[in-house]
Amino acid sequence: MSEQPPALTPAQIDAVLRFLPMLEQPDYSPGEWSQGGYQMPYYSYRPDFDAFIDALYDQGLVFAFDWMNWQDEAKRYRTDSAALESADLLAVRKLLTAHVRADRFVEGHLAAVFAEGHLTAILQRLKQLRARLTD
Repeated sequence: MSEQPPALTPAQIDAVLRFLPMLEQPDYSPGEWSQGGYQMPYYSYRPDFDAFIDALYDQGLVFAFDWMNWQDEAKRYRTDSAALESADLLAVRKLLTAHVRADRFVEGHLAAVFAEGHLTAILQRLKQLRARLTD
């Protein structure tokens, strides 16, 4: 697995950032916990949040790297706002990848990261980085 993903175009970043206003809405919720019959509870994402996740994959922000062994670094960015405020594009992409992939193993992980404001903060950092790129 490569630690260095393919470069992104400004258009790819813009395709993901179009979801930022949705996520910044004060009353926005990405979904809800559901339980049916004998099933364990599961988190059901709204279609617009699923579209956001799809965009992360489709636009190449989620990429293959050893995200499980990067968890200490991800935790640092999650708990230290100054670290996130100075994160480069690679770190932002790694964070998005780690959180999206973790959601496959920990039900509702992305919802929790959203609820604490970290997911929106990652996208706000991405927006700052995008402003430095030329079209």
